[in-house]
Amino acid sequence: MRTTEIVENIVKYFGKTTLVFSLGIIIVSTCLALFLFISNWWLPELNGSYCLGKNIYMIDWDGGGRIIVRGTSVEGNTCYGGERLIPLYEEQYDTIGNVVEYVEDAASNENWIVARTNNKITRQRKYYILDKKTIFDKMSTEEIIKKIECFTDSILFAQKCSKENINLETK
Repeated sequence: MRTTEIVENIVKYFGKTTLVFSLGIIIVSTCLALFLFISNWWLPELNGSYCLGKNIYMIDWDGGGRIIVRGTSVEGNTCYGGERLIPLYEEQYDTIGNVVEYVEDAASNENWIVARTNNKITRQRKYYILDKKTIFDKMSTEEIIKKIECFTDSILFAQKCSKENINLETK
């Protein structure tokens, strides 16, 4: 082989490799962007976001557990953050910043949101009811928090649900 043929073969090889590599990166990037778009709009649960209605979301929280927020950082149907409703900030962390109380589960329908929290230290559960008919767009977060009923007794919570005909159960 002549030197020029060797050089031409090397250029052809690296040219094809670069082309294949570049196309691979473009295809992978397109698939990733498509996946992120689809997950924001059609599969928000993959991102740890669960819509409860009226711009209220249960989200998986970085500190562990879940919290319920009024969505302020919403992309598509996925909420990435908001103003905390359940548990309140003061109840979620201990004095050194460890997560103590978190939302175990929540459920909702057109009229109601129910939630259950658990305290990691005391193992005490709390139950919450929020009547969505009383929530309006212009309300402040503090006004919404005042509308949330909290129960430490599961029997009283069940009685309230029965009285108000709330047919929602948390897992």
